[in-house]
Amino acid sequence: MNKKIIFFAPNIEDGGLEKNIISLSNYFVSKNTNVEIVYSKISSKVKRKLDKKVSLSKSNIKLEIPIFNDRINNSIKCFLYILLKLKSDKFDKILSFQDHPFAICCSLIRKKKSIIRIANHPFGSLFFFNNKIKFIVKIFIKIFFYQFSNLIISNSKQSTRYFKKYIFNPKKCITIYNPIVLLNKSNTYKRDKNLIISVGRLEKQKNFENLIKAIRICNIKNNKIRLYIIGKGRERKNLQKLRNKYNLRKIIHFTGYKNPDEYYKKSGIFVLSSYFEGLPNVLIEAINYGLPIISSDCFSGPREILKNNKYGSLYKVGDYKDLANKIIIANRNYYNFSKKIKLAKKDLKRFSFNLQCKKYLDTINAL
Repeated sequence: MNKKIIFFAPNIEDGGLEKNIISLSNYFVSKNTNVEIVYSKISSKVKRKLDKKVSLSKSNIKLEIPIFNDRINNSIKCFLYILLKLKSDKFDKILSFQDHPFAICCSLIRKKKSIIRIANHPFGSLFFFNNKIKFIVKIFIKIFFYQFSNLIISNSKQSTRYFKKYIFNPKKCITIYNPIVLLNKSNTYKRDKNLIISVGRLEKQKNFENLIKAIRICNIKNNKIRLYIIGKGRERKNLQKLRNKYNLRKIIHFTGYKNPDEYYKKSGIFVLSSYFEGLPNVLIEAINYGLPIISSDCFSGPREILKNNKYGSLYKVGDYKDLANKIIIANRNYYNFSKKIKLAKKDLKRFSFNLQCKKYLDTINAL
């Protein structure tokens, strides 16, 4: 029997990273590769979407260190679980999705090979929410530990180029895109150009505050514009307060977490307002449905996906006035704006599910 690949994923919620865990797990077991996901917390929705052949192991280590938050405590639990509970002859590689230093240390202690999957651009993910000293310390910790991994897989070329500057062996830094199941090319949908959607966790990273401020400006120019924000998260109350402050209750709607497919089909414009990303699945999904896109030009992914404004419209990160202007122009010239997404859809093969999943499996097996 083939040895298992351990997926190190301590905190599995609902989002883009989780979609990739599901895609890769299910693909690997379909190709007779054993997968065991080690976790501390997992969404019931994710659990239901996993193939029954995928092994799930919840860390049963009882540990709560007061100085650390839940996320770090969960990672420590998974770290200890792999060290103390898993038999060494049952697995030979660890594929890490989160908190990579813990997975790398596991692999070094257990003398296994480690592969880390980078979900967000390392600079962007630390720059916006840390002071200068914390930023330097955290980026140093990342780069230091990553030197000891066997393979670094980034989901954008921009992230890969960043790592190649600092990793002693740049050959182990590669790019593999997020896998997406492509829709039938002939699918077309009736769109409402005044309906705008955005999809993502309600966290500071996604900068929905910026989007709400932009919609406030747009509403003055066109009172028919409406925004639906699809997702859940810790910032919901703060975002609702901001919406209410601007008297936009009838304009901006929070749907909570739900399948966004129906919104992709009927909306006129998709907006990504993030401070940083890795390779945002939601942009690829929007293209898949032929939904025109406006995105922040953040580290990393949007410029790569939209081919330098060829397939959509990019605006300066954090500039809500620029975003509002882009939305107004797109709304007024919707026919011409929509032409970009038709070009984008023709180039979707680079993200196809089988192609990217195969790259993952072949690359990992070659180690």
